[in-house]
Amino acid sequence: MKFDVIGWFDGIYSNLPPLSSELKEFIVRILPFLTIVFGILITIASIMDFLGSTFITTFTLGGPSIFKQLLLRSVLGIAQGVIMIFAFLPLRKHQERGWILLFLSQILWILAAALSLDIAVVLGFLIFYPLFQVKPYYSK
Repeated sequence: MKFDVIGWFDGIYSNLPPLSSELKEFIVRILPFLTIVFGILITIASIMDFLGSTFITTFTLGGPSIFKQLLLRSVLGIAQGVIMIFAFLPLRKHQERGWILLFLSQILWILAAALSLDIAVVLGFLIFYPLFQVKPYYSK
């Protein structure tokens, strides 16, 4: 049995009110640039967090479970940022592959936020709304 994650989310977000076509086109125009900028920023921040968390956690918090949580969050952040960087060119060319990469990076964000019990989980699900609204603009 195959579970279609994108189709499942699409079913949920298709029940929400549609955005105007002008707003959708604006999102499609700025999405690649937002993706590359935030991809680079998230990657750099996660690398800095990864490098710093080893020393900070060892000397201040002292708990191995906290270290594992910070390490996992940093690794997920690095992966998310790199995926967003790779999504830039396909998004510029309106390719479905870029949209899927952006979707996957958002899933990683939600996972990282859920692991650290962060309220950013809600923001992650809110970002899916405009993302699914512009999905038809990306083709194979």
